[in-house]
Amino acid sequence: MRHDGEQSTLGTPRVPQPAASRRVLVVDDEALICKHLLGILREHGCEAMAHQTGQGALKEIERTHYSVLVADIWLQDMSGLELLRQVRQRFPETSVVVITAHGSIETAIEAMKLGASDYLTKPFRAEEFCLVIDKVFSERRLLEELAQLRRELAGEHRFENMISQDPKMREIFSTIARVAATDATVLITGETGTGKELVARAIHNHSPRRGKPFMAINCGAFPETLLESELFGHEQGAFTGAVAAKPGIFEVANTGSLLLDEIGNIPPAMQVKLLRVLESMEYKRVGGVETRRCDVRVLAATHVNLVEAVAQGTFRQDLFYRVNVVPIVLPPLRERAADIPLLVEHFMRCYGPKINPAVRDVSRPAMRKLLRHSWPGNIRQLDHVIQRALILAEGDAILPEHLALDEGEPEPAGAGLDFNDQLPLDEVRDRLVERLERTYLERALQRHRGSIRKTAQQACLSERSVYEKLKKYHIDRRAYKATRQGAPS
Repeated sequence: MRHDGEQSTLGTPRVPQPAASRRVLVVDDEALICKHLLGILREHGCEAMAHQTGQGALKEIERTHYSVLVADIWLQDMSGLELLRQVRQRFPETSVVVITAHGSIETAIEAMKLGASDYLTKPFRAEEFCLVIDKVFSERRLLEELAQLRRELAGEHRFENMISQDPKMREIFSTIARVAATDATVLITGETGTGKELVARAIHNHSPRRGKPFMAINCGAFPETLLESELFGHEQGAFTGAVAAKPGIFEVANTGSLLLDEIGNIPPAMQVKLLRVLESMEYKRVGGVETRRCDVRVLAATHVNLVEAVAQGTFRQDLFYRVNVVPIVLPPLRERAADIPLLVEHFMRCYGPKINPAVRDVSRPAMRKLLRHSWPGNIRQLDHVIQRALILAEGDAILPEHLALDEGEPEPAGAGLDFNDQLPLDEVRDRLVERLERTYLERALQRHRGSIRKTAQQACLSERSVYEKLKKYHIDRRAYKATRQGAPS
């Protein structure tokens, strides 16, 4: 044992060296625990040292770079949380694993919020310890890749399948890159259609669990009795119609990531069961007696304001704390209007070659209409509007009349009346009447899925007159039959 002032160090003193890929520093005030952990680490191929005080550990890290610090939460001279704070502030390149006592899950969660990579609860086996250490080293390699990715993204507008030049979204991209390397639970909130599942998939794809299953379930789409079966599975004969055993989504997503979408819509009784599973990662199938374990990274999403739901008593406070470790709030599209041209260009590239290769552009009046719209359905609505516009367009550009936006939404005075005011009034009137006729027929065909008979009945015209007008305006009614399956909601 070497004495360095008041700090006690276990192990052979080492001269500072270049950063080792598997160099670990152990901090515990019990010498026997230090010796035990050092033995495990060295047998596992790590270069390991130990200190019995937080101050001694800080001085050691100043002298020598350590990839990972393993610290007990209770130390003689400072708390493990304080040591964690100082290490994250002074040596951010060092990952930290905290060791907590049995039952102190709140302390572990606080440590994760402060930046710990993982935690262990006493007592633990050597195999568990080695698994955690291996996972942290894997995360470190991933972080290096993500750092390179962030450098490549500088000045770009794309992250995974998300596109934005908005400062708020750029911050979210950065948060995704940081949180992906951890196993922290993430709560993604935002209006319907803002891309919550895209964020969840991006987190999974940049995490150590990439290549493992990514599963998503809409918790608001099932009644309470069926939701439990969907989440945890059921045994044969558990209820009427359960003719065979079925695994739940927690089981299917094992070793991967699970998105609990619309978690704010889970009934209160089901919230209790879900909380228990999130705390222990143990569950039983419906009708089963066997306790099953799972290893799942949980992501949650909702359009509900959970803070208000907690205040109103419709969402459990303890469940909220459990899922709200890292919050990500997605802004609605109306607050990032500068992204609309980027998104339109993206959707045109995605769908144009398949739906209507002749369309290469969006006219300025059409783009103005897109920019003026409030987009209550957000990006999903814009996606559907562009797909439909490509179906309706006949020339080489999308025009305002091709944009199927909400008819009931008020527009500024003169919206859609783009005309040459240098022409004689009669000519302007004739052109506007033609445009109105064309738009009327397109909407009628769309409503009646290409039916000439129903369109003629609505317009109080003969079928022959409708055919003549379709020929005049080069409208192909077959295109409207194609919208039967793909029309946006």
